[in-house]
Amino acid sequence: MGARSRLLALGAFLVGAQDVGAAGANSRVCQALGGRPARDSMLLQTRQRRRDARVTSDCAKRLDIREQSNSACVVVKENRALLVWLPYGGSPGWDLPGGWRHDGEPACETAEREVCEETGLQVRAVEQLSYNVFKCEVVAEGVCRNPVDEGHLDKRWVASWDLGSLQFRGGTWGNKRGLLEDQLASGDAFAWADRPVALASTKLAVRARARGVTSDCANRLNMWSQRDSACIVLKENRALLVWVPYGSEPGWDLPGGYRLDNEPACETAEREVCEETGFQVRAIAQLSYNVFQCEVVAANVCKNPVDEGFLDRRWVSRPELDALQYRGGTWGDKQSLLISQLANDVSQPSEQPAWLDVCGCKMCHGEGYSTGSGHCMESKTTEVTESCKCLREHTSPGQDMIDECGCRPCDGEGWSSTAGRCAQGSDTDPREACQCQKSGGRPVLVQLD
Repeated sequence: MGARSRLLALGAFLVGAQDVGAAGANSRVCQALGGRPARDSMLLQTRQRRRDARVTSDCAKRLDIREQSNSACVVVKENRALLVWLPYGGSPGWDLPGGWRHDGEPACETAEREVCEETGLQVRAVEQLSYNVFKCEVVAEGVCRNPVDEGHLDKRWVASWDLGSLQFRGGTWGNKRGLLEDQLASGDAFAWADRPVALASTKLAVRARARGVTSDCANRLNMWSQRDSACIVLKENRALLVWVPYGSEPGWDLPGGYRLDNEPACETAEREVCEETGFQVRAIAQLSYNVFQCEVVAANVCKNPVDEGFLDRRWVSRPELDALQYRGGTWGDKQSLLISQLANDVSQPSEQPAWLDVCGCKMCHGEGYSTGSGHCMESKTTEVTESCKCLREHTSPGQDMIDECGCRPCDGEGWSSTAGRCAQGSDTDPREACQCQKSGGRPVLVQLD
């Protein structure tokens, strides 16, 4: 073979060797990416499990949990449950700590790991409460140093009485409020059982803070549990609602709010009604976990309202309930509670006299004077303060300043159908004023003390 032939042969060999090397490399890449997926997946899972081994327990074996799903924890400590604030998504709010599963990770370990990543607390799942929620207990604090992408979430320990006033995140973990109530209920029943000696001094302290606007309801109703609470205030078959303009779902609500320390729930409800509306009320029955039926004792008692001022209020009858815009996320099924307390109203005839009350409102058409709007409105009651103001403006000197039912608004009187007479703390409802007029006016219905 000549020199030229040997050079050509060497070149072909080198090119062939390069092709073989490339094919081998491609074969190795192919094997790495597609030829051994099971092995590589197992390696990734092993690494993941090693990372999570520090914060997860043997819950899968202990609770026989093999299912894999996104999951969460109800973390309970000293009869308080841990919640985290989720600010993103379509329905932000308080939620159970939890989140997305990792490949090959049992559901209970997902819950444990997510709690640690979101709060820094290492927990141990002790019971499965639902398909994707576990009851967990705290093992250690400050364990997870690498939180979720947005950092550790804001967290809060809540008691059973806090649940009614919380804004919960929507669309996660099923009926989480029900799960929380179930897990916190057992401790709440004995919330005061271990403090009998302190009851007397506690009640005195609460009375001082409530400035004398609460009653003896705790003793009378045997209500010593503490929680945020509200009242259904009834008067002449109407219920008192307040307009709450703030929050994510503003609307009409029951008057009520946050408890003071060591304040029984029924006293919280009474105090909050006074602070929001000016009415002093008395709780007479417990309607639900955090709602009480209350009756008016006196009007214009609280002179120091809540920070935003006295709330706009409205007395509503049962036929009006379906058309109302209710505030979301408070006091459970408010409308059903209201329906159960309000008897069916007898519809008024379509043609009613155009008689005017002391402020010029068509009382037989259900009109009353609205302080907020400055004019007559349907479904409003002219309050005694407005009636007195109107009488002073339009009554001639020497003429008695009395309303359609013979009551003296300037003395704080209005007609009470329940008492069957003029009473302090009552406002003469438009229907009452109309009935007084139909029955012959003041001489027939006047019943002064």
